[in-house]
Amino acid sequence: MAMNPPPSIAWLVREIGEDATLRFIESAGGQRLRVPRDVSRARAMREYGDDVLEALVRRHGGVNYQVPLVKSWRAHMLAKRGLSNNEIALRMGISWRQVPNLLRSDPTIDRTFKNPGNADQLRLFDLDDDY
Repeated sequence: MAMNPPPSIAWLVREIGEDATLRFIESAGGQRLRVPRDVSRARAMREYGDDVLEALVRRHGGVNYQVPLVKSWRAHMLAKRGLSNNEIALRMGISWRQVPNLLRSDPTIDRTFKNPGNADQLRLFDLDDDY
């Protein structure tokens, strides 16, 4: 059964699926990535896989992308896969005491931005056009 992701990653889950999105968030969450306009110019991002790279270029090509942490969604996804609270804490780099709080919270709420508005409008403010 698919779990509805928060808005900040819903587009990625639709494009590459829950498992691939979870792997990407676990490997790059919290980082600021410079997404090139063209897949062929993204050598440094190949480590995330072609599916992730292509989705990022389509959606955020030519701008910086802040990979969200989406802690609640990640905790729910890991619990859904049968991991214990200790295992979830270890994978997420948090205390086991924080896990129950994350699991009680709604994974579909995006806490990344207080007022995300239209995410595409954020592109208007990216002044870095080196690509």
